[in-house]
Amino acid sequence: MGGARAPLPSVEDRLVAVVGPRQGSGVLLTPHLTLTSAHLFDEHRAAAVIGPGGEAVLSEVVWSGDPDTYDVALLAAKRPVLPLTHVPPLRWGRCAGWQPMPRCQVLGFPQAQRYLVDRLEAAQVPGTLMPLAGRMRGRYVLHMDHHPPAPVPDGSPWAGLSGGPVFAGPLLIGIASGDPMGWQHASIESVPLSAVIDDAGFRKALLEHWPDAPAFEEVTSAYPEDLIYEPAYAKAVKAAYSRLEIFGLDELGPGDWDLDTAYFSLEAQSPRPSDPEPQDVPEPPGDPDPQGAVLKPQGAVLEPPGSPEPRRIEDLLGSRPRTVLRGEAGAGKTTLVWWLASHAVCRTLPEQLAELDGLVPFVVPMRSLAARGITSPTPSQLPKIARLPVDRPPDGWAGRVLEAGRGLLLVDGMDEIPQADRELARTWLAGLLRMYPRTRCLVTVRPLAVGSDWLDQEGFEELRLLPMGDEDIRSFAAAWHRAARLECDRYADEHWAKRQRDRLDKLEPELRHEFERNSVLRDLARTPLLCAVICALHRQWNGLLPKTRWDLYSAALNLMLARRDAHRRILKPEGIELTADESRQLLQRIAVWLVRNGRAELSREQAVRQLDLALRGLRRVRAQGATPVVLTYLLNRSGLLQEQAPDSIQFIHRTFQDYLAAKELQESDCLDELLLHAAEEQWQDVLRLAVGHCGRSEERRLIAGLTAAADAAPDRETEWPLRALAAHCALNAKYIEDDQYRQVWAGLERLLPARDQREAHFLGQDVVTAIP
Repeated sequence: MGGARAPLPSVEDRLVAVVGPRQGSGVLLTPHLTLTSAHLFDEHRAAAVIGPGGEAVLSEVVWSGDPDTYDVALLAAKRPVLPLTHVPPLRWGRCAGWQPMPRCQVLGFPQAQRYLVDRLEAAQVPGTLMPLAGRMRGRYVLHMDHHPPAPVPDGSPWAGLSGGPVFAGPLLIGIASGDPMGWQHASIESVPLSAVIDDAGFRKALLEHWPDAPAFEEVTSAYPEDLIYEPAYAKAVKAAYSRLEIFGLDELGPGDWDLDTAYFSLEAQSPRPSDPEPQDVPEPPGDPDPQGAVLKPQGAVLEPPGSPEPRRIEDLLGSRPRTVLRGEAGAGKTTLVWWLASHAVCRTLPEQLAELDGLVPFVVPMRSLAARGITSPTPSQLPKIARLPVDRPPDGWAGRVLEAGRGLLLVDGMDEIPQADRELARTWLAGLLRMYPRTRCLVTVRPLAVGSDWLDQEGFEELRLLPMGDEDIRSFAAAWHRAARLECDRYADEHWAKRQRDRLDKLEPELRHEFERNSVLRDLARTPLLCAVICALHRQWNGLLPKTRWDLYSAALNLMLARRDAHRRILKPEGIELTADESRQLLQRIAVWLVRNGRAELSREQAVRQLDLALRGLRRVRAQGATPVVLTYLLNRSGLLQEQAPDSIQFIHRTFQDYLAAKELQESDCLDELLLHAAEEQWQDVLRLAVGHCGRSEERRLIAGLTAAADAAPDRETEWPLRALAAHCALNAKYIEDDQYRQVWAGLERLLPARDQREAHFLGQDVVTAIP
């Protein structure tokens, strides 16, 4: 028979023995710092601290309290007692009430546990903590669950337990100090840490040796089972949100990688203090040159001087309890949410985000709520929305977390629910935060999905993720290639892995040079998503790159739909073989259904119904298998669809959904439908992408429709987005005649400059670039 497996490291591994004038117990706060009892020392100022390995480390008393009040001492060692490398971070706290707390424990090395006469052995004494029982003397009292030890003739059988840690779940809440009379050794007294932490001398000594000591947490005495559940919840959050999907890491499609390796810090900016006063009136826009190239208009001023300086998002979030974070498609909003969740729950956030460290994250992907028909989730539903691989929490747990101010609410993708439902979502969120006012909250949304004052009354501040600058593009590409080299370690063939690493070593500087010399390529790479697509295509095409945004998307789709399995020599998986065009036709039907219904997810039944419609014209595909089989093929092989939860299908990124929906609307002669919805935010990205799919007559028709709608607009608020969309289409049209071009810019010129941040966002990066 094999030996028993060692248990996983836990807070109990911090238990040590303390041997000085008297033998006692202690708990390691850090590898060098031990917390124990003051009455073990009297005038002596040193002791040996002994860890589980049996090695004694000399330690000096750096602070000692009065044994009658603060019976606690701090010992500092000159070298580590234990490395504590894999032991969970120490958490400590105070009882929030007077109700009994079952399932607590005190650890130590009492006389009753010794063997071979004088050999020390650890004792683990479970019991119920009675916070009220020692109130007059400033003590906690733990009534043990099992029969007390037999009396000894020369004192207490608990001698040696003094200084031992008292834990409520994973939280250190006290230090064992005595065996109270009258209970026949069935109770153990302890000093509450909440009392000693307020002593100025203790705090000074503590911070000298442990400057990053964690904040105290409150323990709800009636629900100690919460503390037992939370490590399992933390493990599930870490498992769910610690892997990031990075386009192109598995050679031909989206792959996932450790979030710590792949995370890239982005710049953000808070809004300017006030709306700008009108600036310079723009000169008339330029004309197309004789070869059809667009000449930039001159002299437009969009933003006033004095806007706040951009800073890294981590520097801005820590000081903002409630934040609305706006960002373009692919800007990294969801990645940030995942990174915050996985690190907050593990207490590994950087110093700038210390206020969030240790909070319990509740990730609320709004697209999932819409798909499941949930409009106003209750606190008890919050842990279940993300469908984490963890058992049900104790009844009322999430509400208690929020009530204690320990919750971190991460509402991701407010733009991914229908526009008509957003006010209901705002009402739900506002009500939840009024009920639990100490809850930290981050809401992510696309720039134009909700008004700038949407959550002002609830104390939210606005931040905007900025397009990546040139230096960030270089840094992101370097990080992508580092992750790609690590991905090569997965290959079983070391020779092949070395070839791939050598190839990446050659391609990375070539791409860096392309970014330096090619401003068009840099402008395409301003979001993490598109920068990753460029890196993947550059790798796959051995240095060749697309020229326009539509070429970029088209190449990415062809790369994933046609060449992925061929490259891997996977023939007819699921018994079906589809061309890239056949797969695209099928995916377009799903994408356009999602757009038309204002959804980001659909069920299998809904997906099958849309594929049935598409298969009417795809005889070769229809002959290969039933519609559910075709859907399974697309989920398994396309790399574009995913089923993150049972019966909930979505695109890997909304950008691909919008691109395919735009293509379907163009191919099915539904441009009038696009124009009908041009004023709706959820359709505007689709419309921007549609112009790249259009032929010459379709381009003219689309731009004319936008111009006519703008001319008929009743006010500036309605007119502005239509003019901005028309300008975007004019700039990106493959063919546009002079008269229509001048008409578009003349209409926009009458409205420039942008009066506020929202209007500036409507213009888009390409139009802003065209207006110096």
